[in-house]
Amino acid sequence: MKKVLLISLMVAALVCAFALPSVIAGNAPADEMTLEVPAGAKATKTAVAFPHKKHADAGLDCLTCHHKAASKDAVKGCASEGCHVDASKAAKKEPTGFYQAFHSKKSDASCLGCHKKMKKEGKNVPVACKDCHPK
Repeated sequence: MKKVLLISLMVAALVCAFALPSVIAGNAPADEMTLEVPAGAKATKTAVAFPHKKHADAGLDCLTCHHKAASKDAVKGCASEGCHVDASKAAKKEPTGFYQAFHSKKSDASCLGCHKKMKKEGKNVPVACKDCHPK
């Protein structure tokens, strides 16, 4: 009986040691990401290489950009259902449009809005179209 209990505890410990990190890492985003228009939408510019780890290491709170998420565990991408999925020309100026998620100058939750604010603070951040869309 003691042998079965000991083996069961060892198996449970091994499962925790190997499975738990995988579960935790499942929510972690890639260090480098490519931001693309939602599926089915026509891209007018090249996709953007996004250094996610660089932003996280700089201390940027996940919920600044992912402003609709209730917590860090509920974070979804901008092109997810319920967020900024409308990439049509008509929605280009709408706050809920895909374009504005990245280009709104009035919102710190958008790339351009945040970078313009940081530029005014004297930081060296990209603000020109070609800085993010090289082609």
